Amino acid sequence: MDERRPQPETVRPLDGPPRVRLSERLLVEWVAHAKVGDPFPEPWSSARDPRESIVRTLVGLGVMAPPARDASVAAIAQQASAAARAWLEQNPA
Repeated sequence: MDERRPQPETVRPLDGPPRVRLSERLLVEWVAHAKVGDPFPEPWSSARDPRESIVRTLVGLGVMAPPARDASVAAIAQQASAAARAWLEQNPA
C-alpha cells in the first residue's frame, strides 16, 4: 500500500502565474540572494549533486532556460541568479 502523501498541486491557473510550493519559492529566493560559499538549502543539499538538482528545479518551474551543455559552473550560477531575481519581480509574494 502506498502511504506517501499526495503532492501539492502545481498546475498553472488560467488567471495568474504558475503555482509553486513554498519550498520552491524559498529556493528561488535563496538562488536570487545566494553568495559564494553559502550552504545549499534543504532538501537540495541532500541531493547527490545539489547544483544540478537546483538548476533542474529552476528549469522545471520555468524560472530559467536550460543552460548550455558547455557552460561553466560560474556562468550557470550567474544565469540562475539573474533569472531568479527576474522571476521574483514578476511573481511577488
